[in-house]
Amino acid sequence: MSLQNNVEKVITQIRSFLKAEIGLVYTTVGQTGSSLLGGVFWLLLASLLSVENYGLTNYYIALASIFSATALFGLDATVISWMAKGDKRILFEANSIVFVSGLTVAALLSIFQWPSGFLSFSMVFFMMTLAETFGKKKYKEYAVLSIGNRLVQIGLSVALYFPLGLIGIVLGYFFGNLIFSFLYLKTITKFTTKMESVKSKRSFALHSYGFNLIKSFTNYLDKIIIAPIFGYYVLGLYQLGFQFFMFLSIIPLSLYYYLLPEESSGSNKDKIKILGFVLSVIAALAVFALTPFLVGRFFASFVNAIPVVRVMCFAVIPSTIVSILNASLLGRGKSKTVLIAGLIYLASLITFLIFLGQNMGAFGLALTLVIAQSFQAIYLLLRTLFPLSFFQNTQVSRKLSK
Repeated sequence: MSLQNNVEKVITQIRSFLKAEIGLVYTTVGQTGSSLLGGVFWLLLASLLSVENYGLTNYYIALASIFSATALFGLDATVISWMAKGDKRILFEANSIVFVSGLTVAALLSIFQWPSGFLSFSMVFFMMTLAETFGKKKYKEYAVLSIGNRLVQIGLSVALYFPLGLIGIVLGYFFGNLIFSFLYLKTITKFTTKMESVKSKRSFALHSYGFNLIKSFTNYLDKIIIAPIFGYYVLGLYQLGFQFFMFLSIIPLSLYYYLLPEESSGSNKDKIKILGFVLSVIAALAVFALTPFLVGRFFASFVNAIPVVRVMCFAVIPSTIVSILNASLLGRGKSKTVLIAGLIYLASLITFLIFLGQNMGAFGLALTLVIAQSFQAIYLLLRTLFPLSFFQNTQVSRKLSK
């Protein structure tokens, strides 16, 4: 009877926690559902396309992703942070700027690769739609938008591929983004040239812009370096490990998107931060233990990737710390620190990819991801625990003592 009471008590506490943090639940569902459906989609494409066409499709979408990030100007994070603080004007001003920049970037990109240009501005509209839902703390709506977008993309891409080929896949992506950008498209009727709210936050937006560009470049830069220097076989081993890391990244990404508006509005979510960190450690250890079985069972030709995957799964731990601290810092308007941390990550990634890759092969490349994430986390921890004012005061004290 005592055991039953304890079980019921635990269940009640879990229900109470989930009810109190329902926003995190919806954010995680949206992130998980979108990531899993995205993985299924690319596995499905691999069964339909030749290797060359599979690579070309990835190239179109990667190019569109990079250019869409340049068109956002960091205004997606700006909208999330300041809408959560009650600034409603920022939405219309930011959306007006992005409408012009998105179409401009798409037009320029279309000169060189029109499928990517065509796709890029629909990505911009969809990202700003998600920013609005987070800024309004409509987490359930975010989950619906994320999963719905993926489902429509998969259905239309496959359906249009058979009559139209690769362009059909691009069109499927385009219409998926556009259909679920209805919130953004509604705001275009209130297009404005008044930018008072955006101007007052331009420093934050610029720092966020730099941070977003770094995130976009780091998603693709490592592959660009590895392929010509170490070859496609090593890149294949690295990429499998990176896919495992991306799956685990559901934890830090969910935490970031949930915590950013909460931190911006002054809510204390320390319990969520601790829970997220503990989950990342457990997940990393679980994948480490299961990797030989998973790779041997489902990726038999990638047996040599087992040590690579086992190392890279631990990158989720510093990545979770980075996401928590980035959300906290951006929520308090400290975007410069986030930008510098991103630059540290990028610099260490490039340096160690070359050095460790040449000396340790694929294992060294995997270790690089963990090191780069750790450097970024350490810098953010130091700046959080010891703000700049601490170091400035220390220097002043030393001068006075002299």
